[in-house]
Amino acid sequence: MDRDRDAEVHEGDQIVESVDYEVMPVQKARTLSKRMFYGGFCFLPLMWGMNVWLFWPDFKAPRGDPIIRKYTKWSAIGFIVATVIFLPWLLLYAIAGKEVLSPDVYNALNAAALDLSAYGLGIINP
Repeated sequence: MDRDRDAEVHEGDQIVESVDYEVMPVQKARTLSKRMFYGGFCFLPLMWGMNVWLFWPDFKAPRGDPIIRKYTKWSAIGFIVATVIFLPWLLLYAIAGKEVLSPDVYNALNAAALDLSAYGLGIINP
């Protein structure tokens, strides 16, 4: 273990190595993995993908930390489900657009056309 790599890691402590070779104490890694898992539920499914990517070495290791493995496993499942749901919708809307969808449906899904002035947001004409 490189003593200069992480000042928080003391000799004898359990450590977790992330994909970018950052060495962190297991408790810090557990907290980070848990926060990234719950952060994915706040309409940020990319955090699930980042959680799996960051803790990939520990996730694929047979003797990896069981708590980190649990959160990365569920993060992977959540990321796959979100991708399967949103990617086809995004591709249909962004690429096919008005040719496949009717103009009424296309305009109803167009977030840029929303009138947010009733909520005090956006451009308000005096």
